[in-house]
Amino acid sequence: MNLWLRLLLFLVALPFRPKLALPDCVSARSYRVAPSDLDINMHMTNSRYPAFADIQQLDLFIRTGMLRAAIARGWRPMLLASKIRFRRELKAFRKFRVETRIRWWNDTNGIFEHRFITRGRDGSDIVAAVMLAKGCFYAPKEKRFVAFAELLAALGLPAIDPPEPTSEILAFMQAEEELRLAT
Repeated sequence: MNLWLRLLLFLVALPFRPKLALPDCVSARSYRVAPSDLDINMHMTNSRYPAFADIQQLDLFIRTGMLRAAIARGWRPMLLASKIRFRRELKAFRKFRVETRIRWWNDTNGIFEHRFITRGRDGSDIVAAVMLAKGCFYAPKEKRFVAFAELLAALGLPAIDPPEPTSEILAFMQAEEELRLAT
């Protein structure tokens, strides 16, 4: 199925989905691998994972009110870095679910986790892929990154301390910093 059609279906269903509360919320939605999602190996092509993650991140932004608050202030969401770890292939017509959450944040950046989950033969959940993405909101008029506390204040929420970063988040941030310094 074309990604534009999936985005349209997402937008049509959006008003019927419940609001989400930061910071511990999870945006989850099920999909099915369409023939147009396949690569030469007859499983979902690697480029589709970030596309599905984008849809889920948009869902999280809208349902938490972040996008509305950002647009009202002229802020723009930005993706700064991402990394995907593939664990299981998703074959044609396979049903899967994408779960998106904010895992950690610092002054201006958030780390989002996108888990691609399918069912095993025994019916248990299997993680097919995990994507970590570093993102932020940018205020182009002021040429600055928006502080996470400022974003929370725009939502009427108090400043919240981030959880302790896990080892995989620390490794992701270290790899991203090394790549940033090398380019």
